[in-house]
Amino acid sequence: MARLTCLNSVSQWEHEQISKYPEIKVFIEKLKEIIKKNPESGLPDPILLVDTGKILPCRKRSINITLFPYRYALGYSYITATYFYNKNDIIIAKMNYL
Repeated sequence: MARLTCLNSVSQWEHEQISKYPEIKVFIEKLKEIIKKNPESGLPDPILLVDTGKILPCRKRSINITLFPYRYALGYSYITATYFYNKNDIIIAKMNYL
């Protein structure tokens, strides 16, 4: 199993969201576990670096927030993570609501 880490900005976002909505922690942890168990199953979502013109191969995975009725309280229905993956490491570069 690959090692999962988060960028500091992702950890900060996660901390802010959990402090506002403590119940959301379950879904964030569940999303991380899904990514950790099967990282190659995420949808391809390449990132274009405008300055260099290079494309970074990323993957994206979402989880439905079933705790709240549709768009109640948070205003969103999913938490999405964008991550880099090689055979040894998974790095979550971005996490947000959709």
